[in-house]
Amino acid sequence: MNTNTLLVNEKAKKAIEKYAMLKKGDRVIVGLSGGADSVCLLHFLNSIKSEYDLTIVSAHINHGIRGEEAEKDALFSKEFSEKLNVQFKCLNADCIKESNETGESVEEAGRRIRYDFFSSLATTENSVIATAHNSNDNMETIIFNITRGSSLNGAKGIPPKRENIIRPLILCTREEIEGYCKENSLSFVTDSTNLSDDYTRNKIRHLVIPELKRINSNVEEAFSRFSESVRDDADFLEKSTLSAFKQAEIDKNTYSVKILDSFHKSIKSRVIFKAIKDFCGEMPDSKRIEAVSECIKNSTKIQLYKNCYAQTKDGVLKIFDSEKKVVKNQERIVFDSLEFNCQFGQYTIETEILENISQKIKDLLLDNLIDCDTICGNLVLRTRQEGDKITLNKRNVTKTLKKLFIEDNVSKEKRDVIPVIADDNGVVWVFGFGVNKKNAKTKESKNILSVRVSEKNGFTKNE
Repeated sequence: MNTNTLLVNEKAKKAIEKYAMLKKGDRVIVGLSGGADSVCLLHFLNSIKSEYDLTIVSAHINHGIRGEEAEKDALFSKEFSEKLNVQFKCLNADCIKESNETGESVEEAGRRIRYDFFSSLATTENSVIATAHNSNDNMETIIFNITRGSSLNGAKGIPPKRENIIRPLILCTREEIEGYCKENSLSFVTDSTNLSDDYTRNKIRHLVIPELKRINSNVEEAFSRFSESVRDDADFLEKSTLSAFKQAEIDKNTYSVKILDSFHKSIKSRVIFKAIKDFCGEMPDSKRIEAVSECIKNSTKIQLYKNCYAQTKDGVLKIFDSEKKVVKNQERIVFDSLEFNCQFGQYTIETEILENISQKIKDLLLDNLIDCDTICGNLVLRTRQEGDKITLNKRNVTKTLKKLFIEDNVSKEKRDVIPVIADDNGVVWVFGFGVNKKNAKTKESKNILSVRVSEKNGFTKNE
């Protein structure tokens, strides 16, 4: 086996073991662009398929940007997958149109479309999504973030593993990957946009990195060690911040100034960041955090966003909206029976136990069928609470409701009125998203509870 092939195999296996990326019997969705990185990744994973008993699916996206060149990339990816006897899936998208409609940049729209497509293929509990990020990508990301004035989080770089997304090549350099392709006679395509210096990342790649390599020929490895160290430190600070936040919190969105002032500046800033983010869903920049610190120091009131204010008075910091609702009222109804029909804000919610589950049920309703035997204690109809989490069958990823609402562009006004059904173990069902995976109907379910929702305009939803 040749030098680069040995290096890639060794480093990729090290990453897989170190970060627990794979387990026996996993279904791996591999993002395949046709470039050297993704070609190497798919070839490597296919070479260890028997060792891990993997089922591999390659996923390619035509972003609708490069015309005929993109069509050739898709054809190449399809033929390469077939050569390896790997199942191939392709999505044709229009990222420019999507970015115009959403207000995102083309790059942001492309990234969201990619991961949505990958997630749509990762439908089983043992599914993971493998992307071909390498140590050069990690280094470029860190430099890019630091250049923009990012906090410690920006210096963490690209995580080797995040939820069900894995990056086996994260310790491998681009040079090693291209050497792997050459040694294994693997052809690949080159995205013409990567050869241009028009984009910031490409300027870093083609102009900055070569200068750094003159200083340290192993600069990629140095950045990998740096980012791992930063991730460890950031993890410690995050845990310390959560502890400090609980100490300072008097009531919802209300904090003790005395306790806040007792923290180190680093922890205090992070607690303020979390307080703002928890209230309005925005990611506050350093200027806003500093403004709140001054508000604490001088006992004043400031406006942070359109409907978000901070005020310090009598030793208490409060974060509130334009109507000065420091604590938002949350409706809460507890039921003794599984079957109920009630009005909840603008929604009418009705549940029904289905005795004949063999009857034909629309696919849309399946997301709203609850296995009664999984319910613990009484059912509670309420709005979201801090820390609420749900795992959706279609996405197979556990997320907080807050993150889910933000990612699905649910308006701030609607996030705190959306109906949630919960039991003693947490969230069971969420309007518009469906049933928590742990409570969902299965083939073995005998007692089924269906949920129907009508809004005031008369529209009925079963999702």
